[in-house]
Amino acid sequence: MNTFANVAYAYRIPFNKDKTHGLSIGVQAGIIANKLNISEAIATHDISMDPALLGNNAKSVGFDLNVGINYFFKGLNVGFSVPQVIGGKLKFRENGDQTDKNSIFQTRREYIVLVSYEARFGGKDKKTWMITPSVMMRKYEAIDPQLDFNLMLGYKKLIWLGGGYRTGGSINGIISPNAAGFHATAGAGIKERVNLFYTMELPFKNVRNNFGYTHEVTIQCNLTRKVDKKDYEKDKKKMEDDIANVDKKADSVASVANDALDKSNTAMDKTQQNAEKLDKVEQKANEAFDKASTATNTVDKLEQRVDNIMFKKLTSVYFDHDQNALTHEAKDILDALKVKLSEMQGNYFIYLAGNASQEGDINYNQALSAKRCDAVKQYLEGITLSERILLLPYGENSTVTNSQSTEAERAKNRRVDIFISGQ
Repeated sequence: MNTFANVAYAYRIPFNKDKTHGLSIGVQAGIIANKLNISEAIATHDISMDPALLGNNAKSVGFDLNVGINYFFKGLNVGFSVPQVIGGKLKFRENGDQTDKNSIFQTRREYIVLVSYEARFGGKDKKTWMITPSVMMRKYEAIDPQLDFNLMLGYKKLIWLGGGYRTGGSINGIISPNAAGFHATAGAGIKERVNLFYTMELPFKNVRNNFGYTHEVTIQCNLTRKVDKKDYEKDKKKMEDDIANVDKKADSVASVANDALDKSNTAMDKTQQNAEKLDKVEQKANEAFDKASTATNTVDKLEQRVDNIMFKKLTSVYFDHDQNALTHEAKDILDALKVKLSEMQGNYFIYLAGNASQEGDINYNQALSAKRCDAVKQYLEGITLSERILLLPYGENSTVTNSQSTEAERAKNRRVDIFISGQ
């Protein structure tokens, strides 16, 4: 019986902005505990007198270090790993009544190559179901390669069912009676934080049945990376600066309107004063009246510009869970928006209101909504609209549903609303 306790870390190197293409480099370290009951094994000949073999409860505890690299492109993954880079030598100790007996086993170097592809389908977002075929090759030193053919079906990252066929250690073993056999896997996920898997292997040959069926239980915990507060503060400051610029322009327009009204009042006062001397200064009174009329027309034009100012919602784009990368549907919506805005005339500003569902920490959701705003802004920058875009990340504080108890309700809040303001 083998028991593993490992911690894994992977560093992703993206090749594009939506992070669907790149490399992952990972390392896994931990402790491996082995227990052997040689006397209970079923052998084809008598091994009881073999002095090299241990008896019951032979135990070994050692350090385990694995490394690997993975290339990914959308749903395709091609990986290479080397298990037990450190920890290939196992020392077993048997606790007897009078003496302790030790045996040292040196494991063979193992290399693993894995190719898989994950296809998603079903539901409004076409991501409810997932099916993942894969082929894995194990190669030990001085032993023919062993192939695994697997197929896994999953539902919303909550339930997994799968099975596979493992060869017996040679290419001919794919169809020969020496094939290792079939294996079946079942798994369940808890809030995308903890995954539980159980795998059972059913061997074919009697020689492999000497050790019975193989049972494997895996408990996987996913730890998320801490929110980058520097990026959040940077986006927050830029949003505050943009709002301050809008307020400054509004104050400037108001100042011009007040100056025009003051000039109009001054002109009217002069007109009233000159009316008493109309006979003497008729020409001067007419000039003052003309100035007053001009000032009144200026005020009317300013009032008309104020009346023409609008603020309305144009559309919304939606994101996948815990993602700020634009989907193909979102990009189509933004391309259509570009055509619509190109037909508009006058001065206007675009406001991007970012939102997130209520899963996770409130500060994380605030930063995520800011990154979603920035993703839409960067895409619009590519269509020459960057100078008129203001970012307004709201986090999880601007929900459009009464609750978020279902996935459909949470999906409606993973969005960026696009508003327009201007003339």
